[in-house]
Amino acid sequence: MNILTLLLAAAENPPAPTDAPPPVGGNYGFLLVMVGAFAVLYFLIIYPQRKKEKERQKKREEMLSALKKSDHVITIGGIYGVVAAVTDDDVTIKIDEKSDVKIRVSRDAISKILGAEGEDEQEKGEEKKL
Repeated sequence: MNILTLLLAAAENPPAPTDAPPPVGGNYGFLLVMVGAFAVLYFLIIYPQRKKEKERQKKREEMLSALKKSDHVITIGGIYGVVAAVTDDDVTIKIDEKSDVKIRVSRDAISKILGAEGEDEQEKGEEKKL
């Protein structure tokens, strides 16, 4: 009961304010630190990631525009095949030569062009370097 009385007395009689000046800058200093941290975060993480994504998208568009008949390809579903026909929106892929099985997929479904012999074009370039 004695503690309750002390708490009520402290609530009724708050301590006297001091004549100390308020902190300089107030919350503006914190705001400047947060803006600076965001700027550093943006230029170290977000900007380079966006740049890489744009380059990757450009390379993919170039790859799909260079797609032609008799190229060996892999779809995003993991299906290997040979391009039989190419139109603006879709690609016909021959997946079995013996039974002449063909499928038609969206042009965006092509994951990688393996080249005319079925080798990855990047691997061919690395073999030439060696």
